Amino acid sequence: MMLNTLTCMKSTSKTRTRVFLDTNIILDVLSSGTRLHREASRKIIQAVCNGEMEAFITTQSILDTQYVLSKEGSFSFSKFSQVMLFIMSFVNVIQIDGLSIREALKNPTGDFEDDAQFIQADSEGFDVIVTSDRRFLARQEDNGPLLLSPEDLIARMS
Repeated sequence: MMLNTLTCMKSTSKTRTRVFLDTNIILDVLSSGTRLHREASRKIIQAVCNGEMEAFITTQSILDTQYVLSKEGSFSFSKFSQVMLFIMSFVNVIQIDGLSIREALKNPTGDFEDDAQFIQADSEGFDVIVTSDRRFLARQEDNGPLLLSPEDLIARMS
């Protein structure tokens, strides 16, 4: 992502949607590889930066992002640190707690990481989980956060 082109202009809106960002949203923006959802994910990050919504990522997402970017050679650790500290200036960071991990272990649906993130997002009361993972999107349940692709969230924002 051209983070140097990202300028945060804070919105005056008082009610903001609380959005949980899956790891792949950050990767869509930062990865040097081909990413199908790059533009929509970039728009989401811009909206969060502008204060149009309140976004959250997990500590695990930061670790996973650094691992993937280091493997593809996109970022030195120094550059990654600079970029992630900038993102963390407007995206909240949470942990997946032990209760969510236990629940995900007891009720697996086939993707442990997605299970744990969904349970944590639900327990935190998030309105939406944004992901570009088709399997995660297919998990939509009657209760809990709404699962949306980056493009679907952008469409709802318009």
